Amino acid sequence: MIQLAEKQDLRLGVVNFMNTTPLIHGLDLNEGVELIPRVPSELIALVEQGEVDFALSSSIDFQQCERDVSVLPVSALSSDGETLTVKVCSRVPLEEVTGVHCDTDSHTSIVLLQIILQKQYGCSVKVVPKNLRTVDVVQDELPDTVLMIGDKVVKNDLSDSHPFEADLGAAWKDLTGLPFVFAVWLGQSGLGSLKAKQAATLIDRQLRCNKRRIEQVVAKNNDSRGWNRHLALQYLTKHMDYSWTSEHEQSLKLFYQYAHELGLIAQNKPLAFFRY
Repeated sequence: MIQLAEKQDLRLGVVNFMNTTPLIHGLDLNEGVELIPRVPSELIALVEQGEVDFALSSSIDFQQCERDVSVLPVSALSSDGETLTVKVCSRVPLEEVTGVHCDTDSHTSIVLLQIILQKQYGCSVKVVPKNLRTVDVVQDELPDTVLMIGDKVVKNDLSDSHPFEADLGAAWKDLTGLPFVFAVWLGQSGLGSLKAKQAATLIDRQLRCNKRRIEQVVAKNNDSRGWNRHLALQYLTKHMDYSWTSEHEQSLKLFYQYAHELGLIAQNKPLAFFRY
């Protein structure tokens, strides 16, 4: 358990996917810390409404949030190549795709999808929101092209029904040579530096702790999330990245630039960070 000096209670919005377990496993054992779980697309509303202090929000929400928000520069959720869990799957070659039914759990991946399809496959697509939280249905009933994120991707193999696919993390790496930042810790910019420092310290220490005992963390989480233990361990140690570096900042800026150039976001606000 981590003791916080001059402790203030912290409410953290989190995602209960396998990829977040190194960041959040055990956080709620710290005194004064409350975890509020949602799917990624719902977290920014908690920040806007003041229901959490910080949330591990979809990175595009920095641009789309109606409130003035800043990034807590610690432990982002990213990949430096293949993700395993952010995929577009199709019955037709991707360069022939005209519409994609997109997992409503995500905001960032939908924008990334459109950037990849435009820049690498030369096609603009119509995005159709679709609830894929219970995707374990007869595959013939799924649309021709779907974007899925999260644990459901590894629990549902679409390779037979949808043989054309692209992992969006790998596609971004091929396009830019950079890691891709899927989620960052966002909070309303008016939060004090003390609370920001406490949150950053807590999150960083918990991640370090969980990395040292990653096999135990996996063992406590893989069954409930439908993962094979060996694959989950490989996923968290080889595919997911929890760093925050100058490359991650560069990648995030480039993502926003591309999104703005393609008309996927209305404005490209300069990144703002909590200072402490």
